[in-house]
Amino acid sequence: MEELYKTLGEAKSREVFRKYMTLSNLYDMAKPGTRNPQVAGKVYEGIAKDFIREFLPTGFKIKGGLIFNVADKILILSPEIDAIIYSGAPLLEFTDAVIVEQEQVEAILEIKSWIGTNDIFEDEELLKASEDRRRFIQATAKYILFAFALESSRQDDEVDNRLRQISNMYVIVGKKKIGESWKSDANLEFNFKESVSGLIKYLRNLS
Repeated sequence: MEELYKTLGEAKSREVFRKYMTLSNLYDMAKPGTRNPQVAGKVYEGIAKDFIREFLPTGFKIKGGLIFNVADKILILSPEIDAIIYSGAPLLEFTDAVIVEQEQVEAILEIKSWIGTNDIFEDEELLKASEDRRRFIQATAKYILFAFALESSRQDDEVDNRLRQISNMYVIVGKKKIGESWKSDANLEFNFKESVSGLIKYLRNLS
């Protein structure tokens, strides 16, 4: 079974990365002044959600949105969350977004098109986003960092350790090999540390 998840993770990584690169290339070709990073970000989120949706068992859904949490008998609302994996009927549901209660949440995702050495080891933005959002989920729920592309000059084990500090689970679709370019698949490592395989396995075992 582990070999099956590994093979599936590799295949899905390549498929998802192709979609990511298609959008990235189109965005780069667009005339300066017409590029909208917020819209591009929403499309990247859509690619990630479509991939995850393939493997969600019956009874679970994924959408972006907000989480209501009760703290000291006061209702508080989370920051915007890129993707929420939840079960049951949401408090409010729209075409592309939901508002759910904390108890309904199985996992939340922070979705990034690209992260690099500075994002992982120097800039505290990823860690802050994690801290800001984790307080709105139960201890049993997962905070997942999902990145389409990774470029780092640090060794793989260092990257792995740091990403595990930032998140309960991370997913890196494609990692550029140290010293290589982005020119071809030969320069990339897909399914970094079998993280895509791990996500698929996690999703399939939700109950």
